[in-house]
Amino acid sequence: MKSRKYEANKGLTVRGTDYSVYRMTPGETALSAAAGGAGGALAFSIFFGAGMFTAVAAAAGAAAGMKYGTKFFKNRRDAELTMQFRDLLESLASSLSAGQNIPGAICSALTDLKQIYGEKSLIVKETSAIADGMRNNLSPEELFGDFASRSGQKDIRTFADTFRVCNRSGGNMREVIIRTTRILGEKMQTEKEIGVIASKGRNELIMMTVMPFVIIPMLKTLGEDAVSGNNLATVLIRIAGAVIIAGAVLAGKRITDIKM
Repeated sequence: MKSRKYEANKGLTVRGTDYSVYRMTPGETALSAAAGGAGGALAFSIFFGAGMFTAVAAAAGAAAGMKYGTKFFKNRRDAELTMQFRDLLESLASSLSAGQNIPGAICSALTDLKQIYGEKSLIVKETSAIADGMRNNLSPEELFGDFASRSGQKDIRTFADTFRVCNRSGGNMREVIIRTTRILGEKMQTEKEIGVIASKGRNELIMMTVMPFVIIPMLKTLGEDAVSGNNLATVLIRIAGAVIIAGAVLAGKRITDIKM
């Protein structure tokens, strides 16, 4: 049975981005594969010496590098979208305070965001899709809800839900947007402070991970067979050491990866 091909969710306007997946550009793919491949080959050469399996280690490293690269660039895009969304809310709050209605505030926000981020930015594309959707008789709450479902971000979903309820019940939309903007800003500041605290642990983890790859070449210069030789005992010990290092890196990454 053939597996169904994944179809990206482009939203109500068929112009949106599916943020649940990330496809690297050719440049990002090449960079991730090259970094992973070089790291895999170098680590294997340091532990076991250059040999016929170095190419296998490089291929495995390239595959791991592409997987990590996809996650890295996706997280960076999500962080960028969150920051730009906060600016969208600030612009909406300012326009609503000046007496504009929702459609007018969105159009004004689109103009402001184009000046700040440019035509090709994530938030400009999304805001433009929302503005076009309203011109095609789609309601703002539908369009924000569609954007929120595609973004996969809790803050945007919370805003979309609040916007829908407030807009239908005739609540104070200006006050809702101002409060949402403030809460989102406070959360981003808290995440930044947590990141600074966690960075100390990440730096220590990186140093402890790199140390074996510095110490082993230094010991090999002594010419001792116990270190430089490749008999069965030393190979098994090095494999065990590599597994322990990999396990420590994964455990340390989980501990220092703090999310709110």
